[in-house]
Amino acid sequence: MHVVVGAGLAGLSAAYNIGSDALVLERGDTVGGLCRSVTIRGYTFDLAPHIFFTRSQYVIDLADDLLGDNLVRQNRRAYIYIKRRYVEYPFEVNLHGLPRQIIDDCIEGARHRPTAQPRNFKEWITTTFGEGVAKHYMVPYNQKVWKYDLSRMNMDWMAGRVPAPSVEEMVKGAEGRNKMDYGPNAQFSYPKVGGIGALPMALAGRVRNIHIGSDVTSFKHTQNGVEVGYKAGGKTRKVEASRVISTVPLPEAVKMIEGAPEDVVRASEALVHNSLVCMSIGVDRAPLSDKHWLYFPEERYVFNRVSFQTNFSPTTSPPGKSAVLAEMTFRGEAPDLVEVKENARAGLVDAGILREDDRIEVFDAQAFEYAYVIYDLDHRRNVSTVHRYLKEHNIVPAGRFGDWEYHNMDKSILSGKSAAEEAVK
Repeated sequence: MHVVVGAGLAGLSAAYNIGSDALVLERGDTVGGLCRSVTIRGYTFDLAPHIFFTRSQYVIDLADDLLGDNLVRQNRRAYIYIKRRYVEYPFEVNLHGLPRQIIDDCIEGARHRPTAQPRNFKEWITTTFGEGVAKHYMVPYNQKVWKYDLSRMNMDWMAGRVPAPSVEEMVKGAEGRNKMDYGPNAQFSYPKVGGIGALPMALAGRVRNIHIGSDVTSFKHTQNGVEVGYKAGGKTRKVEASRVISTVPLPEAVKMIEGAPEDVVRASEALVHNSLVCMSIGVDRAPLSDKHWLYFPEERYVFNRVSFQTNFSPTTSPPGKSAVLAEMTFRGEAPDLVEVKENARAGLVDAGILREDDRIEVFDAQAFEYAYVIYDLDHRRNVSTVHRYLKEHNIVPAGRFGDWEYHNMDKSILSGKSAAEEAVK
């Protein structure tokens, strides 16, 4: 038997690829992990917002098989809200409408980009976009999201995520003549019904043995594999597996192993991540915007991104109403959610998204400890140390927090598939 810990996309993908020999243990009351949706008073909210895009034919075929006509393709409408203006994403090639000084700073900065090889993420921003784009958008936005010293972050995670524009493309964008699509998510898909949670729910329907409400507490190496201890139904239970596929965040997985070596413990404790507050807001008015989502680089707004889920699919809100998601990252102790909601509402009014007299029918805020992996300069070394130890003890990590990589949905599915192949091999 193979035990899969966690019924997020990676865990479900692993179990699906293993087949009937897989037992999935999920501590929550439903599947999907962070890629799930909840319905509150007729509104469907994702936790947090997700869109589906991929270049993997395997993932495309799997999603089509699982969702069929329920998955609808659309063109991205994403903007940056800055200086009380909407700048189409990506910022660097859509400068039209910004103050002339900012446009000149960005274009001149691009013309005189440093040529030295960047050593960290902050230097990568400057060498890729120039001082102007770095100063006016990329540095403040990334500092706001990551809440970590950008000069102590590496560049491994940037491959394929952000296009590097030419000066000519920036000039065209400043003149309002740029009509190119940029980035891997210029087109994306989203379910008609059920929110993004429709995908993991459909995948779970292909997995035979899922036990929700099963909180894994320990891994113990045995002669035949791994003994997995967990709590379910108020009882402590154990099950033995030839191999375990674990989507548990690496720092938590190491804590579950009694007697883990000191170097492995140190490496796991040195891993860095961000946490997230996701606010689900149901408004008795529509439309609030014609856009899919907005980025907010300015510190005056507590949130860094606002998504209009009703524009992803009208079924996410009752007719004439709007489903909105606002996100705020944090590190360390969770903030006061009441205060966060008050600040968020004030910010949404200030940005012209909400009106003072809007009737808010739902305003829910949840904090998630593990949201984003931070690629600090020791990321690769520490992850390798933990992975090597786990695999030597028949525990195969998978998913965003098992791999400790910034996986999108497709990469999580592929990670689960790869882990399953490694486990059964």
